[in-house]
Amino acid sequence: MREYVVTGVGHTGWHIDGSFHPAPFAYSLYHMVSIPLKGETVFAPLNEIIENLPSAKRNELERLWVMSDRRTGPIHPLIYPHPVTQKKTMCFRLGMTSNYIWDYGTPRELVATEEEFDRVTKDIHLEFVKDGGKIQYSHKWEEGDFIISDNLAVGHEATPETHFIISDNLAVAHEATPETQLPRAVVGLRVLHRTTIKGTVPPAK
Repeated sequence: MREYVVTGVGHTGWHIDGSFHPAPFAYSLYHMVSIPLKGETVFAPLNEIIENLPSAKRNELERLWVMSDRRTGPIHPLIYPHPVTQKKTMCFRLGMTSNYIWDYGTPRELVATEEEFDRVTKDIHLEFVKDGGKIQYSHKWEEGDFIISDNLAVGHEATPETHFIISDNLAVAHEATPETQLPRAVVGLRVLHRTTIKGTVPPAK
């Protein structure tokens, strides 16, 4: 019997799922079958992050469009209205973005310089972790947990030991913690069933 192990999933930085599609996933469903000894998924509400931005920083980010790291990927606005709630949200995947474009589709359109790319990526990340990460919700998985996420509203990232929970994927970003990537001998076997619901509305200003 072969053993397949996948690491690095969800640990490239804060993101929503499916941002490389013309319409990112609308929802994600997670069912935890077997939990590791360590590993959490961290979530953050995207609209709240946007509303808390200083006006100058928000105006700057409103001008940006995101280029996927996939050659045939679409170009999405970084900030746009959620297709259901109309609240401002974000389409992004830190760590898997090839570049940003200023004022895409206008006479002022300009590809970001390398220095601008690095600064913007860092600035976005800092919004999730500032003030000790108080805007985050860190979910410690238990066997049998079932989570429904609005992928357009919630960003996420896996911790170093594991990753994933119930969130609004269009409104909440998420991130895997470092423990999610540790060897099976250290943290045990993690089995998570995930189903994504196809998005139908491409991000648009």
